[in-house]
Amino acid sequence: MEALKLARAGLLLAALCSPGVVRAEVPTLHSSEPALRQLFELIGPTLDANRRELRGVTGRVLGFGAGDEYPQIWIRDSATLVPVIRYLYPRERLVSWLEEHFAHQRPDGSLFDWIAAGPVEHFARWAPQAVRIADRPLAADRNTVEADQETSAVLAALAIYEITGDRDWLLAEVAGRPLLWRCQDALQYLVRRRYDRLSGLVTSGFSADWGDVSPLYPDQRAIYLDDRTPRVLGLYTNGLFYGAATALRDVLAELGHAGRAAYWDQLATRVHDFVNGELWRERRGFYGMHRLLAAAPGPGWSDPDRFAMGGNAVAALHGLADRVRSARIVDAAARAARQSGASTVAGVLQPPFPRGFFRHGALSEPYRYQNGGQWDWFAGRLLLVAFENGRSALATDQLLAIAKKAVANGGLYEWHDLAGVGRGSASYAGSAGALGRALIEGLYGVHLSDRRLELWVRLGERSGGVSLREPTTGVTVSYRYAFDGERVNLDLASSHAQPGRIGVLLPPGRAAANASLAGRPSAFGTLEVGADTYATVDVTAWSETRLVIELAPEPGRKVHP
Repeated sequence: MEALKLARAGLLLAALCSPGVVRAEVPTLHSSEPALRQLFELIGPTLDANRRELRGVTGRVLGFGAGDEYPQIWIRDSATLVPVIRYLYPRERLVSWLEEHFAHQRPDGSLFDWIAAGPVEHFARWAPQAVRIADRPLAADRNTVEADQETSAVLAALAIYEITGDRDWLLAEVAGRPLLWRCQDALQYLVRRRYDRLSGLVTSGFSADWGDVSPLYPDQRAIYLDDRTPRVLGLYTNGLFYGAATALRDVLAELGHAGRAAYWDQLATRVHDFVNGELWRERRGFYGMHRLLAAAPGPGWSDPDRFAMGGNAVAALHGLADRVRSARIVDAAARAARQSGASTVAGVLQPPFPRGFFRHGALSEPYRYQNGGQWDWFAGRLLLVAFENGRSALATDQLLAIAKKAVANGGLYEWHDLAGVGRGSASYAGSAGALGRALIEGLYGVHLSDRRLELWVRLGERSGGVSLREPTTGVTVSYRYAFDGERVNLDLASSHAQPGRIGVLLPPGRAAANASLAGRPSAFGTLEVGADTYATVDVTAWSETRLVIELAPEPGRKVHP
């Protein structure tokens, strides 16, 4: 086992040091918890190991594979990388893969799952319906059981716009049509072709939580819809649709397209109302995984009390759940982990489907692959929800547990069994993206957009710091945080030109007594979010400075040394 760990570490180091690897930036993260720093240091090499390049119809295309066993550039996986690759790679690797995907958008607005360099026959074993695209050796396919391709692409495009503020890019033509309108075409495809008008929800095939494999077939027919595949109103699918529709609504409103913005707002409202009215399980504190659109084909097909962590995390992350429900979802995930005996909160189904329910070998056993395995790709999103909805202590503990698991395994795996042993791709890009975001935006609380910077420092009694630079915009953010028992010190600097806000999570049993910014007394506020309490300070200029918050015992509580 030790030899295996050393070999994995060597592969990651080789990926980092290879002369062919050109990473624009090497962000740094400091922590008094060594495992958190070590986790962060795995992210860049894992992404480097998944770099992909091809010559597409848009020119040179730079992107990432899903894992070291996947040669393709997948939309859903790549979309989850955007919040992290923004700090590591130049603009071309942030946007060119997405432009190429949109260049192959079909007349009905639909998008492929993946594109890859090479003849179709190279992919036939795992994608028997793959097709050649364009006039060059490019292959593509769509796993039609799922319906998250278009929403993932739209969320990625609008996230890039929020990062850069580049309106010209959003309105530029891709294969003869502006990117913004291609985004609208993509969501409109779901409304026209994958929509249940009675509920107002997008339909998909029956799968395990967020998965793309139906229970019907033992081979790759399981990734494609056919007349036998039961249709569902899935939580994961509609959580993404809600997020994409509301993001598109906001951008259209900003650009003066009030009528179109109102249209997407109406559709998003229908999803919100149905999911919260029909799928929420008040007694259990989470959303049901899906609703079948026809009678259950047999026993085991309908279980409203099965906890689907991925779908619940996505629904909360994109705003379907309010703060109270989001916090309850996090608590439910922790409870599900205890019930299953999983090493972390990353299990995606509890209980899993019974043995043999899925005929495909990848899912035929409980707690295997998408059928209840541990997936950091989704746990990262859940922990971000936890940080943002008042469960920072739980989120920090679980992020540390996942970090120790990654260090023990020698890398970021695709999924893990109940004991935490890595399975599947040994360098999984999605894990790097989701966990990197949980660290940067969750624990270290860096929320950076073209228009605003906010820091929500959730380190509490731990010391630490972070240093980031966006190659695309050139904006820098860095801080060092320390707690000495009587005060917190935050040394920070940023080149961001707009005002913003700092929120510092107060250590347990402590209250803010006073604050100073750049050596001068500063007004501050107190904000309670779930179980978390923050001292907040508004910032008008982000030049290099120090924030000091003097602490006192929280009223009614004793502080023990």
